[in-house]
Amino acid sequence: MKILRLLLLLYLAVTYGCATNPATGDSDFMTMSEQEEIEIGKQAHQQILRQYSVYNDLELQNYVQYVGKKVADNSHRPELDYTFTVLDSREVNAFALPGGYVYISRGLMAYLNTEAELAAVLGHEVGHVTARHAARQQSASQLTGLGAAIGTIIGEAFIPGISSVGGQELVGMAGTAFLRGYGRDHELEADRLGAEYLARSGYNPDAMLDVIGVLKNQELFELRLAREEGRQPRIYHGVFSTHPSSDTRLQEVVGFAHDIKEVSTESTFIGRTEYLQRVDGLVYGESTDNGLIKGRDFYHGNMGFSMRFPQRWPIQNLPDRLLATAQGGLAMVQVMVQPADPRLTPKDYMNQRMGIDTNSRNGQSLTINGLPAYTTTAVLDTNYGKRLSRMSVVYLGNMAFVIAGYTRDVNGLNRYDNAILGAVRSFRPLSNQERQVANLTNRIKLVRAREGEDFDKLSSFSPLEKFPEEQLRLINAQYPSGDLENGQLFKIIQSN
Repeated sequence: MKILRLLLLLYLAVTYGCATNPATGDSDFMTMSEQEEIEIGKQAHQQILRQYSVYNDLELQNYVQYVGKKVADNSHRPELDYTFTVLDSREVNAFALPGGYVYISRGLMAYLNTEAELAAVLGHEVGHVTARHAARQQSASQLTGLGAAIGTIIGEAFIPGISSVGGQELVGMAGTAFLRGYGRDHELEADRLGAEYLARSGYNPDAMLDVIGVLKNQELFELRLAREEGRQPRIYHGVFSTHPSSDTRLQEVVGFAHDIKEVSTESTFIGRTEYLQRVDGLVYGESTDNGLIKGRDFYHGNMGFSMRFPQRWPIQNLPDRLLATAQGGLAMVQVMVQPADPRLTPKDYMNQRMGIDTNSRNGQSLTINGLPAYTTTAVLDTNYGKRLSRMSVVYLGNMAFVIAGYTRDVNGLNRYDNAILGAVRSFRPLSNQERQVANLTNRIKLVRAREGEDFDKLSSFSPLEKFPEEQLRLINAQYPSGDLENGQLFKIIQSN
């Protein structure tokens, strides 16, 4: 085995060898050519568009493309065909694929307050592209024999025809970066490059510090919220253990941008008003197009259903499924939708379409709030391994809702089955009143502060259910404290 491994490493070194990094000038070991990297990014971009909704606002999309292209034109790889896309996601995130594909969530845009901050986020992601971070990490993992173990959120081996060594792992690396970033050293390098690109584009490079400070405050709030809801925090990269204002290395890499000789002394543009006017009307939190979470209840206006989940089971509304998880991850309910077959009963659907034995004595045909349904228990492969699971199918119109409940413990279903069945039995068509709730969307509204107005008073009129004052402060970069000035433009949240 050692000889085979040595031969593989020699083959990689001879076949690919070292390449000069276009952003840093360093000599990097690479197992992939730039053209192969670009081709992977191009194909992965199509998969992203199939799996994630693009935010439906052409004017905002064009604005983000304009700002991103402005920064990319002043990067170390301006020849790439850069594409900047706003995703319709409440998550606070941004990420990049190889070849110049950069994504930012509307959730993150809600927390920004200037065009320079937007340019900082996009410039940071452009820095990952120009420094070839995904390819570099993939190459390093190949060199150490770790490549095949890299996880991916984009999908397993969904890019056919990539013949380069580690091509699939590169996509996995990009997916991992979507969740956790590239590690402290590469994130700092991306910050340095991003700050440099900001300065070259006429923006104040200190915006890099500002935006990371905003994100750090959002991270602190998210940690607090996750503890209260008994779930894992959803954090954008999160590589700084201290606040950016006291992070010496971060201060140094951003300060580097001020010392670039070629940078004009005019590199001071902030663009607060320009940015705020663009996000006026931006959806905040859940989008009614994708369903709405209110406390224990989930409403989906387009599909016409609602459900109630157990107390203190945080709900995650993912692009392809709905998840509710017990505290500590001890149990989970998962809801997916598939086309119904009018020729089959829910019982037959479960048997013929899902391959589940419905002859068990535990099986039961039901009518749930006027809807035909079937439920049973079966041993299935789950996130926790093979587990006895509660499986249910509910028909609504031409849709079959598949509801699966399972537990971490092998014998844990008895403990949670009543709660899981309670969620199943709560499934119902939307009433007229619920449909009105399901179509209520929280949006950012731009207003001017009046004398005596403060976040405490404003929060009492907010539609936000949890920590309204803290959330208003966060989206206005006034967390945990700060006052509004008379006449100042700022953001509030309104329902419509």
